[in-house]
Amino acid sequence: MLILRGWIVDERSYAIRLAASLLGIALAEDTDRRAERFGPVLEDETGERAHVGFYDCLSGLATLPRRPWVWPDPSGREMLDWAVDSLERFSAVRRAVLCATRPCDGRTPEILHIYRSLEDRLHDRAMEDGLWLSGPECGFVDVAIFPVAGLARDLGIGMDLYPAIRRFDAGMRRQAGFITMPGIAACH
Repeated sequence: MLILRGWIVDERSYAIRLAASLLGIALAEDTDRRAERFGPVLEDETGERAHVGFYDCLSGLATLPRRPWVWPDPSGREMLDWAVDSLERFSAVRRAVLCATRPCDGRTPEILHIYRSLEDRLHDRAMEDGLWLSGPECGFVDVAIFPVAGLARDLGIGMDLYPAIRRFDAGMRRQAGFITMPGIAACH
């Protein structure tokens, strides 16, 4: 059994829990507040093999036998890199907003650019008769970017202007094995 050393309200730790759940991989969890700053750590029960950081944890899940998802090919890696980078930037802004001692606006130009880019990419996939950024089925790219879609309200971002993101969110919630995270609203 794999052990995830993560923080319950960290978006990256949630994405790893979600990926494992969707893949049907048993995962023990160990709370480690350091994951809030440095990202999750995924290791086997012996502690000999560890994956440190969000990207490495995702790639670690991809190396497990009998997994239905494939790691993106070189052309899909650009999309995965974009999703991981977007999640990292979103996480930093979300933490700053939630930990601020005074009200602050999380709708920064950088964050709005992430949402616009996500909307555009999802819209393009919808025009090709697809819902998922990973391809014909849900995959690693979709799991990596889902917390950005699901936690939009934490930054005061309404979904009225983002119909493709709403469809993506609803599609992810319909997946067998979908799990929730504290803070992800039940609906948009």
